[in-house]
Amino acid sequence: VRTHAFQSVKWLLGLAVVGWGVTRLYQRRTQRPLRKSYIPEDYRAAGVIFYTLDRAKQLCKLLLAVEERRVSFRELGVGSGSGQKRVLLFPQGKREPEDEGDYLATARREFIEETGDPSNLARHLKGELGRTWYVAAKMAVVFCEVPSEEATMDAFKVSAPAKPAPKARRQQARKQEKEAHQKKALPLQPVWVDVSDLRSAMKPSDTGEVKTEIGPFYLFPVSRKFFQIAEVSRWLGVPPVRR
Repeated sequence: VRTHAFQSVKWLLGLAVVGWGVTRLYQRRTQRPLRKSYIPEDYRAAGVIFYTLDRAKQLCKLLLAVEERRVSFRELGVGSGSGQKRVLLFPQGKREPEDEGDYLATARREFIEETGDPSNLARHLKGELGRTWYVAAKMAVVFCEVPSEEATMDAFKVSAPAKPAPKARRQQARKQEKEAHQKKALPLQPVWVDVSDLRSAMKPSDTGEVKTEIGPFYLFPVSRKFFQIAEVSRWLGVPPVRR
């Protein structure tokens, strides 16, 4: 009887250990959510990072953007001096009175103004979202998950200039030309980036350029430093930089 009872206890303990192991494995495989940091009322700017998860609930893609900025070539590791260069960053902008002190309103407005938001991603910017306080820039950064099927470049592609139209359609051609010009004039060119490519670019041994569908780009130094914050780097799956 004692032997049977001992075997039963042993079996139950073994089952409990297996269950604990499976739970731990699932927790490690599931994307760790960002905590909702406190955002001070005197924030100066706000930004947004849209992202998708794969079927295993792992981080898959981030929506970043290309913009021409004046940067220090030394910070990029490509020489000395400074100059204009197209770099990769996350959509962001300064707070305006019309935002009424709402960092989410700032992030939404800036994203729409700078990208045109052709795929209407801004509609997801509501409710309780993950957020991080970027102390160095006094910036609130919002993280917003979107369905994977919305992570497409089709909406962000700039259409080719319209072909010359007949005189009878001159007014319509002018309208199309104006719309195309307005689309090109937007300051940011959004691009979905595979998180694996971002991780590779942030390795000390890498060149620092991030591969994208529209070419390789260096990360804007401010954005790179933000991704190196301990909490954000854990979320991205990259080692934090020890200072």
